[in-house]
Amino acid sequence: MTAGEPTIGKLREQAIDWLLKLRDAPDDIKLNADFEAWLTSDKRHAEVYERVRCLMGDASRLLSSDPAFIQNASIRKSGSSTARSVALSLCLAMMTGAFFALDVPLRLRADAISGTAERQTLYLPDGSGLILNADTAVSLKFSSSERRIVVLKGEVFATVAADKTRPFVVEANGGTTTALGTAFDVEMLKNGTNVTVLEHSVRVDVGDANRSIRIKENQKVAYDAEGSIGSIETVDPLSIAAWRQGRLVFENRQLSSVVAELERYLPGRIVIAGANIGERRISGSFDLADPQAVLRDLTVAFDVGVMRVGPYLTILH
Repeated sequence: MTAGEPTIGKLREQAIDWLLKLRDAPDDIKLNADFEAWLTSDKRHAEVYERVRCLMGDASRLLSSDPAFIQNASIRKSGSSTARSVALSLCLAMMTGAFFALDVPLRLRADAISGTAERQTLYLPDGSGLILNADTAVSLKFSSSERRIVVLKGEVFATVAADKTRPFVVEANGGTTTALGTAFDVEMLKNGTNVTVLEHSVRVDVGDANRSIRIKENQKVAYDAEGSIGSIETVDPLSIAAWRQGRLVFENRQLSSVVAELERYLPGRIVIAGANIGERRISGSFDLADPQAVLRDLTVAFDVGVMRVGPYLTILH
């Protein structure tokens, strides 16, 4: 590249503008002519455009090779559609390098994995049961002194068989939950972990200082990887792991939290463009037999716009 020539990052930004414009007006003769002129004006343009076009179906490829592109994409031309530009930049910023790629390290570590919209039941050697919510991965570490489940991603519901000589421990996101009873749920999220007890009680330990808290049936607590534990909340037992019966049940939950759970049942990613949208509260019960219908109902209820980028990206704005 010689002095004065646009960088690859700048060309990618231009290519995204062209792609979105052409999708909005595919039959515009002048627009197509201008695009062809841009495409042939530099031999790099065709290559960059093709990579961006593939990006809309596999966003991880570009992000993993050039993280700085996120910043470049957030600076849009003043003439671009604001909603479109904000949605695109937020979409890119929230996606990870392994978005669509096969997560080989995780699969090598996992003993069981459930796919999108797939729930899986495991019958463990000690007689305990473990139900994996959709898009969940776990490893099992059973020994003569301990029964340990490591949640690598997702959510599990454990029904624990009694064994006084071997504690039953679920590890997730820097903390552990030790069964003091029979049935509880552990949900690993991006910003923390929720533990909810259906029967009896559990002990939750987090952080280097081994902070501990005991929660009883129909109670819930959240903790994060930094060792912080939230306050204990009382929950409706009918809402605990309702996904086992094919339902999502929420009471005064943020829309962002609801979408994060619904995302397990839909291909690709759902991105919320705007914190004010994600912070809206919702209560309700939804049938997971048709997750697309649930998403449509949510967008109608909150008067939220929907932008789809290829088959695997849904942007709420």
